[in-house]
Amino acid sequence: MRSRSNSGVRLDGYARLVHQTILCHQNPVTGLLPASYDQKDAWVRDNVYSILAVWGLGLAYRKNADRDEDKAKAYELEQSVVKLMRGLLHCMIRQVDKVESFKYSQSTQDSLHAKYNTKTCATVVGDDQWGHLQLDATSVYLLFLAQMTASGQYKDRSSGSHGSVEYLFYHTCLFQKTTKLSTLLKDAH
Repeated sequence: MRSRSNSGVRLDGYARLVHQTILCHQNPVTGLLPASYDQKDAWVRDNVYSILAVWGLGLAYRKNADRDEDKAKAYELEQSVVKLMRGLLHCMIRQVDKVESFKYSQSTQDSLHAKYNTKTCATVVGDDQWGHLQLDATSVYLLFLAQMTASGQYKDRSSGSHGSVEYLFYHTCLFQKTTKLSTLLKDAH
């Protein structure tokens, strides 16, 4: 029987920490992570930053996989990441009509929400009750989704998700462009 490598033992220690601090809180259906014990809503930005640790650990297991157990652990971690990313995409897909409205209104009330119900993926506050224009959250989600896709770890072949990602990208780019234009116009006066 081959002994476990030192790096494998260290990875197992990190895996225990990641499970105790992050994965034990992941909703088994939606894949979303609540903000805390008291705050059960899932924030887009916090979810992406939290799951990055899981993704990194999965990549490390994949790179150092010298046993079938390591390959299985890498796969398990990667699937937790994919589940969360699909959960966030599902939350945002439910608001595609808002993105379409945002094209014309440029109103913060037509912006994507930044937090969702962890169990149902529903929005948790009304459009006029919160400052929803938090494009950094949508942008970091899209950036991480691109990283996962480039690494070959995210392959969502459903036609609906592809169009929704395009909408999210459009929403982010349109606001960036509009903000720059309005800044230029203010400076011109």
